[in-house]
Amino acid sequence: MIQSKFHLSGSASPVLALAIHNGHRLPGALLPYTQISQEDRFREEDPHTGSIAQYYANHVVLETSRFAVDLNRNPDKAVYQNPEDAWGLTVRNGVVPHSLLAGLRYSYQNWYTTLQYQIDRLLTMHPLVIVFDLHSYNHRRGGPDAPPDPQEKNPDIILGRSNLPEDLYPLIEDLRQRLDGQDLAGRSLDVRCDVKFPGGYLPRYLNDRYGGKVICLAVEFKKIFMDEHSGTLNPVYLHTLRQIFLKHSLAWVNENLKITTAR
Repeated sequence: MIQSKFHLSGSASPVLALAIHNGHRLPGALLPYTQISQEDRFREEDPHTGSIAQYYANHVVLETSRFAVDLNRNPDKAVYQNPEDAWGLTVRNGVVPHSLLAGLRYSYQNWYTTLQYQIDRLLTMHPLVIVFDLHSYNHRRGGPDAPPDPQEKNPDIILGRSNLPEDLYPLIEDLRQRLDGQDLAGRSLDVRCDVKFPGGYLPRYLNDRYGGKVICLAVEFKKIFMDEHSGTLNPVYLHTLRQIFLKHSLAWVNENLKITTAR
């Protein structure tokens, strides 16, 4: 039930980019039990993160919506059923049948098994694998005509390191400094750590499972590259933001971790 595009280049790069909230598709069997509108779903998804992830040699881009199965939740909470599961949004118009729920949870486990297989394969070629868990977030919660939420609590990029050992915090701070202040079409990028989104289930799972052989870092891009209400994309902002993050993240890996990121 989960559709995603796994692309791994082989031995060329130890970096893997994930866009697990990129998708918008819902399985047909789930549609009769879905109350939330397409517009509201799209607003809470992370559109275009897949177009950032796919510029890395190794990437996984989800096509299925988080409103079907959320891969950044633990297995018991991966399928939203009640408003409290989804920030107060009414996602369902009835109880999801047990057979359908079981199928969605099975697809969740199968996806994680596939991800582990691919990471294990990369680890046969590299002593360390870096995973960027790419997301985006809304900053105009007041509505389409309201001013943006205050910059103080809404930086342009958030690096979520709470699921990493504290001895790696200086390493993440180095990446933050490389990105902070970069020019985005006349805008100086504001990049901070652990503001609002310190990282979810997936990075915690990978960092715990692989015990230092994998560094999974949650990355949140503020939706300055699109209008979160209308869905209109600013392609210049997206292109520039993508190039900035790609350039500096790969240089960070090369220079700090002494491993190649050739595509």
